[in-house]
This record gives sequence, C-alpha cells and structure tokens, in this order.
Amino acid sequence: MTESAERRARQPVIGPAPGRLEQVRAFVNTLDVEAGTDELSSPAALTRWLRERGLIAAQQGVATEDDLRQAIAMREALRAVLLGHVGSQQPAAAPVTDLRAVADGLATRLEIGDDGTVRPVPDGQAGAAGLAALLLIAAEAATLGTWPRLKICSADDCQWAFYDRSPTKSGCWCSMAGCGSRAKSRAYRQRTAARR
Repeated sequence: MTESAERRARQPVIGPAPGRLEQVRAFVNTLDVEAGTDELSSPAALTRWLRERGLIAAQQGVATEDDLRQAIAMREALRAVLLGHVGSQQPAAAPVTDLRAVADGLATRLEIGDDGTVRPVPDGQAGAAGLAALLLIAAEAATLGTWPRLKICSADDCQWAFYDRSPTKSGCWCSMAGCGSRAKSRAYRQRTAARR
C-alpha cells in the first residue's frame, strides 16, 4: 500500500461534522430510528439536551410543550432536507415548508463584540433560543460550504445523520460496513432474483 493510500485509509469518510455543525448532526440524531429511541421525550429532556451542548443558558428558563413540538418538527424537517443532500437532490417541498414554519417563530438579534464584530445570535427563552441557535449554525455551514456534506443515511431503517468526508461528496450511508453492505447485498439479491 502506498503512503497516500495508507493516509486515505486512516481518514474517516463519515462521522462527526466539523466544528459547531456537529451540534446539528447530534440534534437530528436525537431520534434513533433503528433503536426506536428519542432523546427529546419531554420538555425537560429538550432543556437538558440544549443546556448540555451550550445552546442555552440556565437563565433562559426551561422548554415548554410547544418548544418540544417545534423541536421535533424542526428535527424531522432537517432530516428530510439532509436526505436531499444524498445525491445532491433538491429536498421535497413539504420539509422545507415545515422548516420555514418553525423558523418563522424564532428570533435572532445582532450582537456587537468588543472588537466591533457583528454576528447574529439567538434571542428568546429556552427551547426557542436553542432552536434558533441550531438554525444559525446551519446558516453558517451553508456559508462555509459544509452544509451539503451533512446527510442522512439512505437506509430506511437507519436514517442516521452523518458528515460525508469523501472526496467526491457522494457518500449515502452512515457506514459502508453496516448500512452500505446491507443495501448492496439486498440490491444483489434483487438483481439475481430478477434474472431467474
């Protein structure tokens, strides 16, 4: 194996997203489709999740039932949008509409740093501020060009969010060894059955 091939083999093709975009990936993955578990099971769980990741502060209060409904709607809309990143497809209109509906209820403000730097920051209380923070991260990723690499695994029974680090940006499974292998085996069996 050549040195460059060894280096490529050591670099992960999928995995955590760079920088703050990892927060969005983790948010989408609060629902584990395969295991059937949801980390956002209550307003208290949403509050805890947002605080543990530094997206809201204690003084911003606690999430409400409405915040939880909005968070789940936003998570599932993001999942559908990220599925559109596989194969560089346009996302379906419904998830984009759902994401817009959630975003319409969120507030941001401009913050001026001590050095004069201007940046948008979330405004509001608990859940709404945390959701606004996540969308601001997504907006930053779009500006940096990393947003299209955040994808959803194409396996219907998985749908795990992953960051595609492949040079061709063509990854479509969260794991080639798991979901990718199962999909290729299934396709092979279907082709073989069709030939018979």
